[in-house]
Order: sequence, then structure tokens, then C-alpha cells
Amino acid sequence: MRFFRDNPVLSRFMCMICSALLLTLFPASISPRGTGERIPTNFEVLEQLSRQTITELISNMPMRPNGEIILLTKDNGAGDADFIFENMLLKTMREAGFRIAADMPGRPDSVAGPRYEFSYQIIKMSLAYPKAGRRYWFGAREVERFAEIFAFAQLADLADGSIIWVGDTQKKYEDIFSYSLLPTIEDERHEFTKPQLKRLRWSKLIEPVIVVGVVTGMVYLFFSNQSDE
Repeated sequence: MRFFRDNPVLSRFMCMICSALLLTLFPASISPRGTGERIPTNFEVLEQLSRQTITELISNMPMRPNGEIILLTKDNGAGDADFIFENMLLKTMREAGFRIAADMPGRPDSVAGPRYEFSYQIIKMSLAYPKAGRRYWFGAREVERFAEIFAFAQLADLADGSIIWVGDTQKKYEDIFSYSLLPTIEDERHEFTKPQLKRLRWSKLIEPVIVVGVVTGMVYLFFSNQSDE
């Protein structure tokens, strides 16, 4: 440190460098992302993706609501979260004006049965935290979130077994939210809303130590410079 005290110009230069570094780091610490607006929960994200997926599928079907009854059948699922997709499928098709077999439990024999069958496969329905950590040394901890749904469907005429239409679609969602919001993002009742959170790398853990060292050096240089003057 004597070298810096003997060179006041270099000492001032180092102070400027440290100050500039701190000005770069502080915005990240005072403005954490994910705190200025309501962030959807993991359950809500899967609901939104399910609705988007289903809406696109049924909008691509050549058939429009015409009073005929449609039988819904599931050919394949992706896991514990399937019921979210199933419930949203039922709700979305009803809202679109389709009559579905589930509308008529215990129907009498005199009532015509379903004319069409809408069968679907949930090929992929996933939710993950690809990365968690700090964007900058002084930044607040953040969690990256990624969700994806890939579904396939087909519409068949039950009268002759012919396939009228087939389609598939894939929807994705990604965002970043503050680590402090994690308890409100996940749902203790559903394990699939709590994907594995990857641990921070060692470099992330030692970053605060580096920053403290920079600040300490800047303060020391400042007071050393003052005493020389």
C-alpha cells in the first residue's frame, strides 16, 4: 500500500476505478427483479400454458360447435400435473361451445351418444429452474423458470372410425423472479410445483468476499490519500 501512498495520481486513479465498479454493481442490488409486479405461481403457469395449448388445438380443428356431442379420451399422459391439462381441456371446450360426453352422465338410451371422439396425448409437460444465482456480484438472488407443454390430438368420426383431423402444438414459458418469492411461487400441496433448485456455484459464494475486498481497498486508499494531503 506504500506504493499507492507514494503515488497520489495512481492512488486517485484506483479510487475512481473502485467507485466506477461500485456504481455498476449497486443498481443490481437495489433493483431486484420480480418484486414490482405479481408473479404467477408455478401452478398458474401450467394452467396458462395448458389453456394456450388447448385453444390452439381446437381452433385448428375443421369442426365448429354444431350441437354434436364429442367424447374426450386421453391416450397418454406426462405425469402428476396431467389433471391441470385435463381440467383446462374440459373448461376451454365448454367455453368454446362444444358439447362433450362428460356433460351427460347417466344419459338414457333414447338420447344419442357422442358422434365424435377427441383423443389427445400430453407428450411433454415440464417445469424447471434452469439456473439460480446472482446476475451481478452485488445483485439480489434470482431464479430462472422454464415451463413447456407439447400435446398431440386427433378428431375421429365414431360413425365410421375415420380420422377427420390431427394436430399438435408446443407452448413455452420462461421468466426470472426474485429468490425471495420462491415460497409463494411453489405449492406445498403439489410436488410438481417444486422442481429441483440447482445450487449456487462456488464462484457465486465467494463474490461477496471479493466485493468486500474491493470496498475495503477503496476506503483504505481514500483515507490514505487524505492523510498524504
